[in-house]
This record gives sequence, structure tokens and C-alpha cells, in this order.
Amino acid sequence: MGVQVGGFGTPYEWVFLDGAIVSSAEAAVSVHAHALSYGTGTFEGIRAWWNPDHEQLYLLEATAHYARLHRSAAILGLPPPRPVAELVDATVALLRHNDVRTDAYVRPLLVQAGEALPVRMHDVRTRLSIAVTPVHGDYIDSRGVRCVVSTWRRAPDVCTPNRAKVTGSYPGPALAKTEAVRQGFDEAIMLTTDGYVAEATTSNIVMRVGEEWVTPPGTDDILEGITRDQVMCLLHEQTGRSVTNRRVHRSELYTSDEILLCGTAAVVVPVVEVDGRPVGDGKPGEVTVWVNRAIREIARRDDPRHSDWTTPVHDTGDDT
Repeated sequence: MGVQVGGFGTPYEWVFLDGAIVSSAEAAVSVHAHALSYGTGTFEGIRAWWNPDHEQLYLLEATAHYARLHRSAAILGLPPPRPVAELVDATVALLRHNDVRTDAYVRPLLVQAGEALPVRMHDVRTRLSIAVTPVHGDYIDSRGVRCVVSTWRRAPDVCTPNRAKVTGSYPGPALAKTEAVRQGFDEAIMLTTDGYVAEATTSNIVMRVGEEWVTPPGTDDILEGITRDQVMCLLHEQTGRSVTNRRVHRSELYTSDEILLCGTAAVVVPVVEVDGRPVGDGKPGEVTVWVNRAIREIARRDDPRHSDWTTPVHDTGDDT
């Protein structure tokens, strides 16, 4: 059977909205909402993984994601959302209410929903919603992708705060993605304004040069991903060496031995080609394949390591 790519299903009916579970129709935002015009908000993406053998759904790194939502709100000057633990509990309750028993994607969204026209970050009503969508297949082909370096650059932190996951910061990555696809590639790699490797459109980059694994630093205009942290942790456990955070030249992409993309939606994806040049031998790297499998097994608790990364959703009588 082939791998289904881009497989998001129809969103579930029930959503969390400012403390209550309501229907999707009740959660609709006004066409006059500030965030709709100006992108003034922040969001997260959290994966939930179904294990049919356990008959259990596991939230992956929910606490870390909601902690980042709090940091993003602080950067944007938005009122802090509910405490992290309450947000995790609300998400569990929402997944139970929708009786989710398949892989799913959770989308918390904190936006300025007030009907205001002036451009500002103050004195506009905010709202917090959480929605759930089933996931069928892979967001990006986990068997390997062909990438092109985009003509679109990653916006610098002096323009858009990259440590915040801002709703209005995605037109650049969207343009880069479309440019890549229209040129016959699967994904785009974006550079900083001064020409160093930043990240792909919605995922971080980690690469192997000889025996060293490296990744662009947070100061090179990346969103420091939670999956990136998982990858670095597992690589350290596997190799005994820490992943090096340093600036990466574009030309290093052409001479690297392995490149992987990682993110909540993508999980871990091997890059097999950049700008028409094969990465390594042009096949998915062995370590990349191992990391991808390890994260998925940990997410479903088929691997007992890092059980603290996951939160069981359904009441099965065993919360261990």
C-alpha cells in the first residue's frame, strides 16, 4: 500500500472555546475579527497518536506545546491563556468528547478576535479555541523528499518574532512551498536574509556531516521546534554525541551525508535531494529512518522510553 500524503480528514464537530465545548458552528469567528485581517494571534499543533493494541490515544508533548503557547502569548503581549495543566486537561476532555480513536492533529489557537480595525496588539478581545482533525497518512512523504532552496527568505526576528508561533508569519513559507511544488519539488528550504540555512516551510532541518549532526541555531530565525528537541535528544542517546547548533552554509546542504526535516505535522522526513543534487547516496539515511521510527513508537508507547512525552486520553483503567 502506498503512503497517503497530506492526509487531513474532516475536522471533528466539537471544539473547545474559552472554557466550554461547543459545536464548530458556534465557534465561528467574525469576518471583522482583528486576527483575520492582521494575523494577530498564535497557535500550536499537537499530535495525538492512536494505538489499536492499547485501545488508547496518546497526546505527544502536550505540556511542551502549551508552554510554548504561553511564551508566544508573552512575546505578542496577549493576555496569558489558561494554565498549561488546565489546557492539557481541556484537550484530553475534548478528544474524549469527540471520541477520537485515530491519529489526530490538535490545533490550539489564541487570537485577537475582537472586531477592531486599527493595527495594534493592545485593547482587542482575545479568544482561545482548540480544534481536532483526524490524520490519515503523512503530511509530507516519510519515504523521502526532494527539496529546492527557495528564492523566498525567512523573515528575520527583527521583523516577526520567530520564537513565537505567529498566525500572520506564514505567507512567506506558503509562497516558498508553492514555488517548490510548481518547480516539481516536494519541499522548500528557506535561508536567512544573509544567506544561511534556516528551516523548511513548516519544519526544522537537522543534518549529518561525517559523524557530526548539526542544526541551525535559534538565532538564525527558526522556530525552535519541539520535534527538533526530540530528534536532538534521541540522536544524543543513539550516538553519544550532542547535536551541534551552528550556522549552516547553503553549500553544506550539497555535501552532507544525511538531512532530515522534523516537525509536529511532518514528524521526521528524510531529504534525498537538494537543488538536483543527491543527499549522500540519494536514499533515506539509516539514522534518519531510525529516528522517525523511534519517535512514532514512543508516541504510541510501543517503545517504553520517554513515557513522560505522552499523555493517555481515554480511561482504560491503566494510566501508566
